[in-house]
Amino acid sequence: MRAALLILSLSLLSGVSMAASGWQECRQLANDSQRLACYDEYAAMLERKNRPPGKEEQKAAFGLPKTSPADELEGIQAVIRKIEKSARGQRTLYLDNGQIWRQLGSSSQPRLKSGKQIIIERGALGSYVLKPVNSNRSMRVKRLH
Repeated sequence: MRAALLILSLSLLSGVSMAASGWQECRQLANDSQRLACYDEYAAMLERKNRPPGKEEQKAAFGLPKTSPADELEGIQAVIRKIEKSARGQRTLYLDNGQIWRQLGSSSQPRLKSGKQIIIERGALGSYVLKPVNSNRSMRVKRLH
């Protein structure tokens, strides 16, 4: 009985619906200690699922859709590993953190080369702006990967 109340309390606090099948499977166990262990395991899974994202997770997800854990991060700093230029003159930047960004438009292009340190920050209306460290020149970019 106490285990069921504990699970119910955790679900109310975390805002997680208890409609998932995990807790119902626990309820089916006849042995009290096995049932309690099952509930404890399910509660631990809920806690892991609902913990806030860490800084590294935020950095890895920066530039991905708004459902990502990077929603609180304002920008990242990285080093350009490689630059490819398309037939239309747009650059694709491969960064040392594994991210890939593509230039949007062609206005106010900063000079970029491999090994250069850059900053990517949030822009207006969900856009992103890339600029070299210690430079005011910037360009709009979109994350590819």
